[in-house]
Amino acid sequence: MGKFNFKQKPTGWFKRILHAPVWLFRARLGFLLGKRIVMLEHQGRRTGKLRQTPLEVVHRDGNAFTLCSGTGPKADWYRNITAAPASALWVGSRRHAVEQRFLDDSEAATTFARYEQAHPKAAARLAGLMGVSHDGTHESRMEMVAKIPMVEMRLRSPED
Repeated sequence: MGKFNFKQKPTGWFKRILHAPVWLFRARLGFLLGKRIVMLEHQGRRTGKLRQTPLEVVHRDGNAFTLCSGTGPKADWYRNITAAPASALWVGSRRHAVEQRFLDDSEAATTFARYEQAHPKAAARLAGLMGVSHDGTHESRMEMVAKIPMVEMRLRSPED
């Protein structure tokens, strides 16, 4: 298998491998994936069908999870939640209703800087796969994150 281009949709066996975490979450075994992987539930913008997408958590602050569209603003899940808000986020073995908020470029740049400090290899891989980079300044990071947008999913409290 050659080098995968993250600017294109995955196909074949690679697509099946990427979809495997969905089955773990559905079996309530999402905790096996650790604390950095969650599953987002959203509605297809054209079909209206329920969609489930495993994603890496870029930052967590209590009940708020920041997710990054590592394949850019044209990723299906990102386009879907732009058309209609996400319905739920699976964390470990539990499903939670959520409220979403898109981060502006400045906030996303600050969040990405934290991600780089916590996970330097993963951040470098993500930037390399996306073909983006920055010079270490906040302004340069802001230009970069415009190509890899971020959204915060806040778990709703039970009384909401």
